[in-house]
Amino acid sequence: MAGYGKENRQGRLPREQSFDVVIVGGGINGISVYRELSLQGVKVLLVEKDDFCSKASAALSRMIHGGLRYLENGEFALVRESLAERNRLLTNAPHVVKPLVTTIPIFSRWSGLFYALFNFTGLMDKPSRRGALVIQLGLWFYDFFTRNDQQLPKHRFLSKTETIRRWPHFEPGVIRSADYFDAWISAPERLAMEVLQDTGEDSASVACNYTELVGRDGKQLTIRDVLTGETAVITTDKLVNATGAWVDQTNDRLGVASGYLQGTKGSHMIVRHPALLAELDGHMVFYENPEGRVCILFPYFGNVLIGSTDIPVADPDAVTCTTEEVDYMLDSLKAVFPDFTIRHEDIVYRFSGVRPLPSVKTSTTGQIPRSHALKVEPTEDGQATLYSLVGGKWTTFRAFGAEVADRILSDLHRKREISTVNRAIGGGFRFPQTDIERQALIQDVVNQYGLSQTRFTQLLTRYGTSCLHMLDDLTAQQDAPLESLPDYSEREIAYLIHHESVCRTLDVLQRRTSVAIQGRVNHAVLAEVTALVARQLGWNAQETKRDLAESCRQLREYHGLDVNAEAVEQIWAGSFSGGNYVYQ
Repeated sequence: MAGYGKENRQGRLPREQSFDVVIVGGGINGISVYRELSLQGVKVLLVEKDDFCSKASAALSRMIHGGLRYLENGEFALVRESLAERNRLLTNAPHVVKPLVTTIPIFSRWSGLFYALFNFTGLMDKPSRRGALVIQLGLWFYDFFTRNDQQLPKHRFLSKTETIRRWPHFEPGVIRSADYFDAWISAPERLAMEVLQDTGEDSASVACNYTELVGRDGKQLTIRDVLTGETAVITTDKLVNATGAWVDQTNDRLGVASGYLQGTKGSHMIVRHPALLAELDGHMVFYENPEGRVCILFPYFGNVLIGSTDIPVADPDAVTCTTEEVDYMLDSLKAVFPDFTIRHEDIVYRFSGVRPLPSVKTSTTGQIPRSHALKVEPTEDGQATLYSLVGGKWTTFRAFGAEVADRILSDLHRKREISTVNRAIGGGFRFPQTDIERQALIQDVVNQYGLSQTRFTQLLTRYGTSCLHMLDDLTAQQDAPLESLPDYSEREIAYLIHHESVCRTLDVLQRRTSVAIQGRVNHAVLAEVTALVARQLGWNAQETKRDLAESCRQLREYHGLDVNAEAVEQIWAGSFSGGNYVYQ
């Protein structure tokens, strides 16, 4: 598959040699700028050296939130913007963004008050647990900022009796609790693909994954397909550096010295623990270590997501969720839920990413601002203007992308034609809002295409109304469920491969579906999906084995999974129905 665009190109690199804007970095912020500009008719090229929405953009806490904790740092504008964008995503992407009731266990009334008051002036630099008054003040701001757009219920406090009744396994020192609403995102990588697709009917923009920027000579950029080694020279007047934690490294490659960023690592884990899952019963718990570091846990695809850490890192390429971080998160959880024991073997998936935070001097990582900023380098004779994106988070990707796009549009002397504030994203377009609407859509599709209600419900839950574009492909020929993943089908995966620029097996398992983070990857899944990707992309045996080896390496090193290529090849050589492909 070629660069992601409106047509099926034969080469991976773009045919066009001149673009109005080139964006380097295919994380959510780069993708957002790509969408914003493309919708205005700007001709944009986006290049990403790995897969779209990999790295930090794939390592979020799966929350869409206002940032209650950011109030302590005085980031009121960020919280206000985040709450507004949270509400927009609840409306524009209801197929993947859902309300999430959150509970805060409270251990004291006054704790943290003086830290919250003095943090603004720097007189106190070591946070402590927040008490009831600090939490109540923060939640009041939450409700106040959304008073004109109150889509979710207001916060409420529970007495100790009510708290014990609802949370019988809380640590006995909890004196009361608070409930408030934020949101969670079920499949951020899928939403990123849908944002990437939303460029307008006649867009000339192109996005290429597995394509890296090699260097710049004036307004000429050399890009390289990392899978084939093929290179191309592209010309542009506007260059956007959206490489996240790699912004300074990318600028160095472009001959621009910058020290915009410092990174902190955030690690999470997915735990299979039925008792803890039952205790949560749909709630997220937002809790703190005694030193004040915020942690979370909430239900996620039948498991429990637990996070996170906040550790300074120098090399964004070397981050993994370490055993020490796992122990830290488990110890933190024990301080809130002492009755539950989580073993290392209960962890079905780990992930870690680097937050691209601005470079400032603070005493703790929690005090580093979470706001975003655009840095524009002065234009030199013969050079393309360089726009560097600093910071940013998933919740505010649309607002940040619009801000950057508006600056570039101004520099191009062009006007914005289309707003994305109230624009539905992908499968959120005409997504059924009531049970009656949902059932009517299901019945229409069942009658027209002959799918079972169960099957179409799977697709609607997974892709929103975007699944309607898949139905002709899925029903054109006989389809069959995968043996190792029976809720997926062969033609469904084939559709993703050919329409969403899949280049490797992990693109499917980690970023076009949620199979990996659900803790469902095993040797049988790797065997079947790798064989399917190989058939669709026309790999030979050597290419297939190379992809398998790389998948196993990444799953072991970065996600803690016990997988190896030898076991998969034994399945291929044995009874697995599709496996002999690699030896043909």
